[in-house]
Order: sequence, then C-alpha cells, then structure tokens
Amino acid sequence: MPIGEIEIHPYLQQGQINGATKLILGSFPVYECTDQDNTTKQQNRLNEGTIRFFYGSIDSGLWGLYRDNIDDTILLPPDPNQILQSLAHRQIAISDTIYSCERHDFSSLDNKLIRRTYNIQCVQSLIRNGVRKIICTSKGVLKDLERQFILHGNLPFGQVDNLAGCTFQENFVQGLGGNNNQITSPIAKVFTIDNYQVTAIAIPSPGSPQRKLAQFGFNGNDWRNYADNYFSNAFNWLNE
Repeated sequence: MPIGEIEIHPYLQQGQINGATKLILGSFPVYECTDQDNTTKQQNRLNEGTIRFFYGSIDSGLWGLYRDNIDDTILLPPDPNQILQSLAHRQIAISDTIYSCERHDFSSLDNKLIRRTYNIQCVQSLIRNGVRKIICTSKGVLKDLERQFILHGNLPFGQVDNLAGCTFQENFVQGLGGNNNQITSPIAKVFTIDNYQVTAIAIPSPGSPQRKLAQFGFNGNDWRNYADNYFSNAFNWLNE
C-alpha cells in the first residue's frame, strides 16, 4: 500500500440499527474492505473471497460465532443483507471504533493502525439511544471504548464504575471455570452515563482465539473448550 495512505471506513451507517439495545464493536476493517477502493483491493477480494462488510474476511470467524450462538439461519460466507436483517430483528447494532486511519504492513492488528480518527459520533449516538450491552472484539477495542469514547475530553461522556465492572468480570470468568488472577488488564467494564449503566465485555480474537487466551482467564489444557464456552456465554449474554 502507498506510504501515508489514509483508509476510510465505508459502511458504518449500515450498522446503526434503529432501536438497538446491544452492540458488537470492532476496530477497523481489513485493507480489502476500506475506501478508497482500488484494483488491488478488488483482486484480493476476488482471490480470497472477502466480503465488503463488517468482518468480511473469511478468516475472521465472527459470523460463524454469531450463527452458532445467536442465529443458526445465517449463511456463510456472510450475506450482508441477511445479517443486517438478523441484527435488526434482535436489536443489535454493529460498529467500529475507527472512522479512518493509516495502516502498517497490510495488518489489521490494533497496534498497526495509526493516525486514527475515531468514530465517536456514531458510537455515542447508539449508547444515547438505548445500547446497554457491548461486545468488544478485542481488549484493544475495550480500552479505546473507555479512553476515547467514555472518558475522553474535558467533559467526559460517562464514568467508569470499577466495582460493578470487577464484579461482572469475576462472575463471568468464574462461570467458565477460569482464573481471574491471570487477567492483568480487564476483560469487562461497566460505565455510568447519565442515570444508566452500559456493560462491555471483550472477547478473544474470533480469528485466532487461542492467542493470549490466558489473558481471558484460561488456565487449563483444553483451550478450544474454554474459548467456545467464552464465546457462547458472551453472545448469549448479549442476546438476552
């Protein structure tokens, strides 16, 4: 990619589900899915089967988790129209924290996305209009949600309820048979905004759940079982 190329998120408005009470929140699409579109991106999508939509990479795994835990009628590879109908039916919005950025080495890792402009207006609007539960698709997204969307600025959008967040995290990890003492940075946060609370939980990377799974409380031998239970409990909580 050209040095200094600024990529723009092309479909944030599609995820602004009217009446949403829940939110799936990521960071930024893979290179093939961003604007400005070009022949390289088009060829890569053709070669890899990538869809221009949230988590459109065939390696992401998110829509497989959504199908397995929320809506078993979802087809794979994902059909954006079918997914949007399913999300709307369940009052689940989907968005990303970043509106535009520069990318290093074609990577989608959070630490490779620089010169960020955050998608503050869309996310805060969803929360103001009813979102009370958020699944963050990485710990980096959870950190950005807290620092850039809730606490950022001279007049913060909300505050952190540390006690409620710790209690939620402890109960969640204990329910999985995990070990809270292994978690060095939180997997869950509770925010107080005006007179209501918003609870957010981070999930392991849907594309490689074994990566850093100990940081999500895993202390056993069967990482696949722990990851599957983690995803199942998180998505079931979201869909309640």
